[in-house]
Amino acid sequence: MRISRSTSQRLQRRGLLLGMSSLSAFFCVQSAYAVPLGGGALRPGSVHQKFMTVSALLVPHKLNENIGIRTADAMIATVPDFTQHLEQLSSFIDDKKPADVEGLMVALPDAALKNAAQGIIEAWYTGAVQGASTISVISYEEALMFKVTSDVMTIPSYAISGPNGWTADAPPLSQLPIF
Repeated sequence: MRISRSTSQRLQRRGLLLGMSSLSAFFCVQSAYAVPLGGGALRPGSVHQKFMTVSALLVPHKLNENIGIRTADAMIATVPDFTQHLEQLSSFIDDKKPADVEGLMVALPDAALKNAAQGIIEAWYTGAVQGASTISVISYEEALMFKVTSDVMTIPSYAISGPNGWTADAPPLSQLPIF
């Protein structure tokens, strides 16, 4: 049986399309099981673990571990002496065991440590790390300054109803308190 040229080309195109769809499916499955940004689970004693431990005291919110890893990396890269200040903050917290961020800020003996703590708080709330000459944006949608007001305000965006929300309806507001 002889296959015509048009049938042969159709089979080649079909094989190409099947191959491409198989590869895309493979990469989709691989990305689902990929290690998250920052390398996965935090190792005890690592800089990232210390950053998250210090951040837990400084910022009393549920913190995203992947954002924390990326923020720590950006702060290490852009803020001079950040690693040393983080070590000192971690040791100070372990020794003094302050109850909250207010108690810690009052007890810190050094202005450099207060500035480092303030920098960590600022990074979590703004979603950005500011160095001497650069600003690294770590998170927009997960920045805490938007999380705090998420029940009454959408995140500023070109989208109609907030980031990644291209629908015509605005998100509903939660019940506002009556004064």
